[in-house]
Amino acid sequence: MAPNRTQLQNMSKRDHESFKEYAQRWRDLAAQVAPPMVEREMITMIVDTLPMFYYEKLVGYMPSSFADLVFASERIEVGLKRGKFDYVARVSMSNRSFRASGAKKKEGDAHAVTSAPTWLKPQQTPHNAYQYAQHQPRFSASVEYPSNPTLI
Repeated sequence: MAPNRTQLQNMSKRDHESFKEYAQRWRDLAAQVAPPMVEREMITMIVDTLPMFYYEKLVGYMPSSFADLVFASERIEVGLKRGKFDYVARVSMSNRSFRASGAKKKEGDAHAVTSAPTWLKPQQTPHNAYQYAQHQPRFSASVEYPSNPTLI
């Protein structure tokens, strides 16, 4: 029985599978779907099946061919292996501690989480200097806990 589009949408990359292996497995099944998929549909659909990190990097990139998508994804994979992405290292460290302890510590539920931009003050420059301050917001987040937490 030939696979359908829903089955393709539900596929996922295995943990120890390279992106190229996953793309080949996915493409082999996509070739069997009736009616046949056009290249653009295949690109959009496989990006939607990727783990969050790949998805974040590729969602704004619209390659002209499936091969271009595979090439870009392989570059991301190499960057991951070489530690080129800072926050991935922190995530993998927290996952290791999660696996090592066997269970995640239960923490209090947050009552509210908010974020608001905080603007940097421009540096003081002499009046005759022609420098323009960059006004870029920084975001800060705060977590509020209920004053009387109820135990469940």
